[in-house]
Amino acid sequence: MKVQYDEVADALYVTLSDDAWAYTRNLDDTRNIDYSIKGEPIGVEWLCVTSGIDLSGVPQADAIGKLLHEKSFKVYA
Repeated sequence: MKVQYDEVADALYVTLSDDAWAYTRNLDDTRNIDYSIKGEPIGVEWLCVTSGIDLSGVPQADAIGKLLHEKSFKVYA
């Protein structure tokens, strides 16, 4: 898992897989999940990260939550 944070955009991206991108599913206004051609989740994007990161409905939420806690991001479910 790889974490990328853009301070200017206040956006965070967690890469789950190196598979090629095929499509994106919007969970809501601040959360998007990218999928491979096989329909497997390959990454998750959050916007407005300083207000907190919502993990509900996100694939691999437990592992992502642990990783983000280690990196001192505010996480909630």
